[in-house]
Amino acid sequence: MMKRKSLVLFVFAMCVLGAFEAIGSDALKVAMQVEDAFAEVVEKARPAVVVIVNKQYRSSGITLRDFGDFPDFFGFPRSGRSGRRFRRSEEKQLVPSSGSGVLIAADGMIVTNYHVIKDFEFLTVKLEDGTIYDMQKDKDAVKVVGVDEESDLAVLQVGGGKKKNFKYLDFADSDKLRIGQWAIAIGAPFELEHSVTIGNVSQKGRHDMGMATFDNYVQTDAPINPGNSGGPLLNIKGEIIGINQFIVTGGQSRGNIGLGFAIASNLVKQVVADLVDHGEVNRPFLGISMQQMSDELKEQFGVEYGVIVSEVLEGEAALKAGVKAGDVIQKVGGKPVDSVRELLLAVTAYKPGDKIRLDIIRAEKPVTVDVVAGKRNIGAYSNRMPSSPEDNLQLDRLGLELEVVEDKVVVGEIKDGGAVAKSNSNNENKIREGDVLLEVNRVPVKNIGEVADALKKSHNNTVVFLIERKTRGQARRFFIAIPLK
Repeated sequence: MMKRKSLVLFVFAMCVLGAFEAIGSDALKVAMQVEDAFAEVVEKARPAVVVIVNKQYRSSGITLRDFGDFPDFFGFPRSGRSGRRFRRSEEKQLVPSSGSGVLIAADGMIVTNYHVIKDFEFLTVKLEDGTIYDMQKDKDAVKVVGVDEESDLAVLQVGGGKKKNFKYLDFADSDKLRIGQWAIAIGAPFELEHSVTIGNVSQKGRHDMGMATFDNYVQTDAPINPGNSGGPLLNIKGEIIGINQFIVTGGQSRGNIGLGFAIASNLVKQVVADLVDHGEVNRPFLGISMQQMSDELKEQFGVEYGVIVSEVLEGEAALKAGVKAGDVIQKVGGKPVDSVRELLLAVTAYKPGDKIRLDIIRAEKPVTVDVVAGKRNIGAYSNRMPSSPEDNLQLDRLGLELEVVEDKVVVGEIKDGGAVAKSNSNNENKIREGDVLLEVNRVPVKNIGEVADALKKSHNNTVVFLIERKTRGQARRFFIAIPLK
């Protein structure tokens, strides 16, 4: 009897184990298929990802020099002592920094971030197979086709266009991205070449991040770190959905906390096309100052959505077409717009000289205006006071009147009652009229628009300025923190 029970239990156990093995086997097959899919994408994509080294001359700083015997402080020789001492050297040496890029054409065209190659002396591009194109050894090995600082993008070409069989990747349509889709990043984080990380699309259409004038970001939790900049963010098909640009970190850490941002592929395609064809981006310009509409303004102007024109610039396209201050633009080329950013991006879909149809509400009546777009120059808005209510509020709270002189932001007037005036009365370091603002919240600024953008990065309700002041021909720089109370 005991043996029969043991036999039954053994048979039952084997049946259960067999069932689990069958279930486990099917699940394992599915998991392996997913694993194979990722491996195939990476095998396809890695040869198109490159490492970019930016070599710049920088001061070597403090160095140890040998001056033989030298006198002590009172002028007497120091016998028996080494003649070596520290001294600041003005010698400069080439210092490399690394980023990433991705091949987008068989003739060696590469897209990367502008900040990856900014201020380069020499550029080096390294392929996955170890092939190196070094501008320092051959000035034609790497060509800068064009850069666009306003979107932080740049296009390079390696091989002089002679080689026509580079492995490259295609762009996906970022407008069709779905939140939750897979996202794969490949690059050189912390100089670890061709590293692969996987996550998903956390969000799309992120903007106003303060990193570029024209921005449209795909957010991802695929780990991205310093050195990934300029590399591709891919979908499960191995298509480019974005160019990795920056991360948001916590505290003093430089590492990833799951907040990475890539320039959306549709914006990249638009910029790249202009850089390849013209060497620069030719953006259209309407010639208006505009502002976001509050609920109160919408009620007063009798509209449910749109962007209000606060000023029409003299001699520009909008004025010639009859656009007026107080007009509410609701559509650009038939596309509804309800924010300054949406209007700006809708206009950039056109070229200078194109006719752009604007659907406007004027005095609560619909009006259609055709504007022949002019050409936008960098800084066309930048030397004007920002029209955003939030930006104006920050500058009003500071109590600063600013002006731009030879690409420098200069303090024109300090208003009584503003945060700067109050800080001046309580601190040894003071901001004065004529001071130059070099940085705002650790961001370099050259125009008032950049100041307004940098003010958005204030922490703990405090603005940090880097000031340059000339006294008797000598320039002095210092930081000062201004509480916005």
